[in-house]
Amino acid sequence: MRTVNVHAVIDNAPMNSFFWFVWLVTFLSMFLDGYDQQIFGTTLPTMMKDLHLGPTVMGILGSAALWGAIAGAILFGILTDKMGRRTVLVIAVFFFSVFTAACAWIHTSIGLFAAFRFLAGMGIATMTPTTVAMVSEYTPQAKRRFLLTTDGIGLSIGSFIGPLVGILVIPTLGWRAMFLIAFLGLIIIPFIFRLPETMVLNVKRGKKKTIAAILTKAEPKFVPQEDDEYVVRAAETVKLSPGALFRDGLAWNTIIIWIMFFVNMFVGAAFMVWIPKIINMMGYSLKNSLLLTSLFYSGVCLLTIPAGRMAARMGYKKTLAILYAVTCIFLVILSLRTNVVIFAICLFGFGFAGAIQNLTYPFASANYPLSVRATGAGMGASMTRFGGAVSPIIVGMLVGAGTTPVGIYRFLVIPMAIGFVAATLARRPKFDVQDSMIGKEKVAQKA
Repeated sequence: MRTVNVHAVIDNAPMNSFFWFVWLVTFLSMFLDGYDQQIFGTTLPTMMKDLHLGPTVMGILGSAALWGAIAGAILFGILTDKMGRRTVLVIAVFFFSVFTAACAWIHTSIGLFAAFRFLAGMGIATMTPTTVAMVSEYTPQAKRRFLLTTDGIGLSIGSFIGPLVGILVIPTLGWRAMFLIAFLGLIIIPFIFRLPETMVLNVKRGKKKTIAAILTKAEPKFVPQEDDEYVVRAAETVKLSPGALFRDGLAWNTIIIWIMFFVNMFVGAAFMVWIPKIINMMGYSLKNSLLLTSLFYSGVCLLTIPAGRMAARMGYKKTLAILYAVTCIFLVILSLRTNVVIFAICLFGFGFAGAIQNLTYPFASANYPLSVRATGAGMGASMTRFGGAVSPIIVGMLVGAGTTPVGIYRFLVIPMAIGFVAATLARRPKFDVQDSMIGKEKVAQKA
């Protein structure tokens, strides 16, 4: 009898069609998620006129999906351990596709609209952690960082496409059609069923034939034997309470990471829900405001790659501090009276705010040992959802109180500045291999 570490086989396997299939399905799932997240902001200006709703009410409706994300993270986090990632991902796609589409049928019941957005948000919350976990487990180690980065960009591309679809759909079919389009997300469910379930659950349930079949797809040279004993990494089976994040010198960066996650999504959700309306308030037509909104999301897509390269060369801490400073500068320029070209350039440049969020996840992971890494990333994600849940309401209240777009941009400088201070005060991650290599290179250069 031989003992086979299933994750070791996958880590050292060559890149092949099996891994590309996992990546493609999760990428498309993230793309649909990104489209769904941007729908409300894209339709907000038209909805306000059609439903005769004030900015405060719209802010509450805009945050409904984000409060649902908090509930979904808790509920589906528990179900994942019992039902598996694949099943939970199917449920998540069903939730955000069906309940987003259902919003199109609401005419008078604002409470029911909020309830549907809440339920859709429960599905949205599950997408990122589930797809990240799948890609992390089912990719060769040599390609993992690249595939995780490109998989996350799917979310930004979906958000980028949303306003462009709105330009074509809203003038002809109305804002309700934007919500109905989300129903097409159900098409991807049959492909999700073809994804492999997590090896942790397969090993726990003793599914030797399933494990052998997955391993032969991942590594064609692997030849299963009848008496093979399959095991997973010890760290995959260790579960620690959140209290572990405050022991062994982890407390300082844990607090810093929570602050960063909170302010990241505070600003991100404010833009996601309100930016088309804010630009519309500046005198731009609905079409131009949606075009400019897409420009912001194109910045998120395109600037994440150079931001990732910066992090590889300089480390997460310095890169994040620089990016927070840059986004503060762009926000200040956005608040000035400039021509449309400068405004568009700054809006594109502010896409670095999305890159900050994309880098905060690996920065958080790099601060914790394997035994507590999932807990650290999960708690950080909870903080980011709280930031996202409160900001649309606050911005809605500011709009209702007559605050100008200039005042809103300047208000958003505050959380970005707090993020800069937090990144500056953060300590170097203890468990990041890339950061350790950078440190060794610097020592070698000085010698």
